[in-house]
Amino acid sequence: MKRMALVTSLIAVAAALLVAAPSAFGIKAGFNLATKRLEASYKIALFERRFNPEGCYPAPPKLAHAIQVSTHRKVGVAPNTKALRNLNQVYVLRQGTSCEHLRMALRAVGGIYVLDSKQGTVRLQGHKGAATPGLARRLSNLKLATKTFHVTKPDTAPRLQTLCPGGRFPVGGGMSTTPATGADGEGIYPHSYERLGAQRGWHISVVFLDPSRGSTTPRDVTVQAMCGFGVIPATPTPHRTVYVRPGQTKTVVARCPKGQFLVSGGFQRTDFRSDGGDYVTESRALGTNAWVVSGHAYGTGSGELTSIAYCARMKKPILSEVVSSPAPVAANGSATTTTPTCPAGKRLITGGFSTHGSTDALFAAGTFNRDGTFSANAYGFFGAAPQLTAYGYCLPAKS
Repeated sequence: MKRMALVTSLIAVAAALLVAAPSAFGIKAGFNLATKRLEASYKIALFERRFNPEGCYPAPPKLAHAIQVSTHRKVGVAPNTKALRNLNQVYVLRQGTSCEHLRMALRAVGGIYVLDSKQGTVRLQGHKGAATPGLARRLSNLKLATKTFHVTKPDTAPRLQTLCPGGRFPVGGGMSTTPATGADGEGIYPHSYERLGAQRGWHISVVFLDPSRGSTTPRDVTVQAMCGFGVIPATPTPHRTVYVRPGQTKTVVARCPKGQFLVSGGFQRTDFRSDGGDYVTESRALGTNAWVVSGHAYGTGSGELTSIAYCARMKKPILSEVVSSPAPVAANGSATTTTPTCPAGKRLITGGFSTHGSTDALFAAGTFNRDGTFSANAYGFFGAAPQLTAYGYCLPAKS
């Protein structure tokens, strides 16, 4: 019953927080009923995989049944996308689905939507995504957009996001929490840090941990999106995913394709809660054409870990890095470290962090500050972490 309640909670969160499409955007992935149903179904698939002894996605019939029970909507199994019979119904596809690879689809009036776990996004079949934009230009009209959410229930994982104003495109994101992490580790921790391409914003799924299971203090979470004109990350977006079992630590790198260089980066799909799962220990640029993510799993659950590289067409790399002084994170204590400002003529557009191989601290927040710096915060949940470093990434920008 506890497991079913947790699945029901995930579905309720997904249904409540996914953004509907403005009519002007039509039937693009990321806005509509098709995408909502596929993404909600994928949350259940990830949950089912977490408790599989072999670390596999369930076989299509078993997974379809689990999704149907949780969503109270009919879910089918089809050999391929040509066999989808009913409109607006999720199907688990046999073709391409295996232990470590899941494909689902939904046929809508505007076409067939496919969710492929290796690609990481919902896509319209037959469409490669938006055309790759022209060469990146100097950033202009930068604005930090924010939206605050009130989170009250521990061991829930709401999907939070903020959107860019005035047609701007997102180039980075962050978050802050009030009040900060408590002395016992009670607080908000991110499951993902990623760009919303279709919606033009930044998305962070968070988990609310209350280790003492006492009187939980509600918290406000502010999601930040750095938005501007001139640099539009190309699609499709490079994703790389690994599966992390309890006790394992893994690293995954997403690389930009030829002719493109790094603009920003992020991570997704970590799933830890009070009973275990996987969590991120590093998310930062690796040179000028790749983004590296590391993570560890503990307790009763395994999980996926995905690195995302946001890349743009450039004649040469234009991203530069500013690095904080390392800060020690005490056991059962919090620490924050802050980068310098960007060089003259450049603006901070995103950030990252690393605990340099330690798995004892939980990353709590990466935050844009008013003075043009970036801060990383972590809590020593499992013990002391000798070093926490914040990274800030800068692009040429018009004032």
